[in-house]
Amino acid sequence: MLGIGGAAFPAAAQMPAPVADSAIVADTWLRPAVEAEFRDQPDLLAVYAARGFQPLWIREDGGATEGGAALLAALSDAPRHALPADRYARALASAGAQSQAAVRELTLTRAFLDYARDISSGLLTPRAVDRDMALRPQRPEPAALLAGMSAAADPARYIEALAPADAEYTALVARMAELRRLASQPGSWGPTVDEGPTLREGSTGSRVLQLRARLTALGDHGRVTQGLVEARAEGTVIVAANDVTTDAVRSDAAKPAADPSVFDAALAEAVRRFQRRHGLNEDGAVGPATRAQLNLSPAFRADQIAVNLERIRWLNRDLGRSHIMVNIAGFSMRVMDDGREIFQSRVVVGTKRHQTPEFSDEMDHLVINPTWFVPRSIAVNEFLPKLREDPGYLERRGYVLKGADPWAVDWESVTPSTFPGTIRQVPGEENALGRVKFMFPNDYSIYLHDTPQRHLFARDLRAYSHGCVRVEKPQELAHLLLSYQEADPAGAFQRWLDSGRERYVTLEEHLPVHITYRTAWVGDAGLDQFRGDIYGRDEKVMAALRKVGVALAGG
Repeated sequence: MLGIGGAAFPAAAQMPAPVADSAIVADTWLRPAVEAEFRDQPDLLAVYAARGFQPLWIREDGGATEGGAALLAALSDAPRHALPADRYARALASAGAQSQAAVRELTLTRAFLDYARDISSGLLTPRAVDRDMALRPQRPEPAALLAGMSAAADPARYIEALAPADAEYTALVARMAELRRLASQPGSWGPTVDEGPTLREGSTGSRVLQLRARLTALGDHGRVTQGLVEARAEGTVIVAANDVTTDAVRSDAAKPAADPSVFDAALAEAVRRFQRRHGLNEDGAVGPATRAQLNLSPAFRADQIAVNLERIRWLNRDLGRSHIMVNIAGFSMRVMDDGREIFQSRVVVGTKRHQTPEFSDEMDHLVINPTWFVPRSIAVNEFLPKLREDPGYLERRGYVLKGADPWAVDWESVTPSTFPGTIRQVPGEENALGRVKFMFPNDYSIYLHDTPQRHLFARDLRAYSHGCVRVEKPQELAHLLLSYQEADPAGAFQRWLDSGRERYVTLEEHLPVHITYRTAWVGDAGLDQFRGDIYGRDEKVMAALRKVGVALAGG
């Protein structure tokens, strides 16, 4: 069944801050410093009071407690999560300083609160980076974090659990480390492919040799051509960057192709494998789009992963036991149920001019045979020029102008500010919303819907809408959503559709919808998946991460 659960932070971090108990408050060496530091933060003061002002991180003799050692290790390891080492540098420096133990204790407390917030919900405020990144990270309460640490039986485990408990996050952290290692080794991904005509099966020349070497180094070409990649030792398995299971043993790989400069069927299949991992149409040919993705460096890919780790942290909360996940950059949507994908579809998203925003909301109803109320911006920017040429344009396309007679209007004299009335499109096959729309009322007037423009789903880059999300399999999605409340969901949907009348269908259980922008993840069989930055948001997040001190592989 559909449903929404609770928070996603570690259980200990959800504990309320303890209330000070006068029976255990003691005059310790730390108490005066804590009372001065947290004079205006009584909830943090209460955590220390509840433990009798005993330190969390530093003993009176200056040595680290178990929790202090765990925290210092985590801060030192922060760059592995694409977090800025400099942000915690003062705390790390204090670990070896000869300053007062109380000063070092409080420095580490502040560092812990910063680190815990950063790794659990992100460094950045999304909307401050781009107004269309309207996600609202769930920030943990500082007192709850400190109370959780105070109560933790295993401090290291508690700190480790602050990161997203997401297998994909863990896999991306490991993959980023490997890509950073490769970035430090020039030529680790083989040569780039020179510019030129589209390469396809039957092509020949040095560019084919470059392509073969590149795909081999990337792990998409299963066999290593003799002379292109040097094996470490006879008989060992050659494992490329993606651990492709078809990689051959050295003795087999050493067999030369008939002519490695010829684009053969095996190379075409390797290209298709690469295209599949990058969301490109799998035609087995290397045109400008495929070549551009092929030539990106491991440093660039490492930085792309760093951006997507931050995005995972922004959504590090309960997304709903069942929910819809739309990936703008991936032109895809999925319905998840108890961590399992139960539906997927291609989608069309907004153009670069009309970008689809990132946000979360709840779907609460469907509209079958919808009427399209044309936004005024579209009416004046797109319809007005057509009406100036032909006042009958609306009638032929199934539109109705409310508030004026289109034949009586002098369209040549109409300006955007004087556009008369409103335009709506009646239900039908030509309706811009298709036969069904999926509503989750929000501040952006964004929703999922059908479309009569079915041909767009065959394209690899599918950014053509005014911001809403067009779904390739809308009726199947409607059947799935209705299956939670209708005995015969397909039959009920068809009856409502056949009526030709607009019908609102309330969902008995609301479904969370998360519209995201993911350009890197680890997919099936552990293969890297990358997508293009269609709106330039990766670039903006990279710049913002650099500004707060994250050391990216690309400089």
